[in-house]
Amino acid sequence: MAVEVEHNINADRPNQDVFSDTLELLAANDRNIIAVTSDSRGSGKLVTFGKRFPEQIVEVGIAEQNLVGVAAGLASCGKKVFAVSPACFLTARSLEQIKNDVCYSDNPVTVVGISAGVSYGALGSTHHSLHDFAVLRAINNIIIVAPADDYETRKAAELAAESKTPVYLRFGKRLCQN
Repeated sequence: MAVEVEHNINADRPNQDVFSDTLELLAANDRNIIAVTSDSRGSGKLVTFGKRFPEQIVEVGIAEQNLVGVAAGLASCGKKVFAVSPACFLTARSLEQIKNDVCYSDNPVTVVGISAGVSYGALGSTHHSLHDFAVLRAINNIIIVAPADDYETRKAAELAAESKTPVYLRFGKRLCQN
């Protein structure tokens, strides 16, 4: 039974909130939707998702390489996996797993880099993700998307859930309200 949810387009809404709402909608209609996080349930806006769908979320702790490996394994068994972690750690610490276990093995994992760019600001360069586009563009077989607004975010998540190829979704973090 499909669950209908009205999608409100609001330019002031952070893309990451739209992503998490869309992922919940997708999971309500498809038990094969799985979120895997690396101690990033809160920062990834997946707390409500985890409460609603405890059977559809996996927490691996601060272990990005394991995150990608688990995601690839689940995807190889037919699950539609969204691997969510801060972009700075996800694309640096687990680059080999993204390259080999996801892309070269053609596992349709959606790798979701949150708080990308300089979103973590004062935490310094160890928490900045300026390299993610460059390193992932050098890998064959991955679609890279950085949605600009609510509509693009919702559509990118929906298309990623149906993709037969790896996808990288990149989200910055709103630092202040206007």
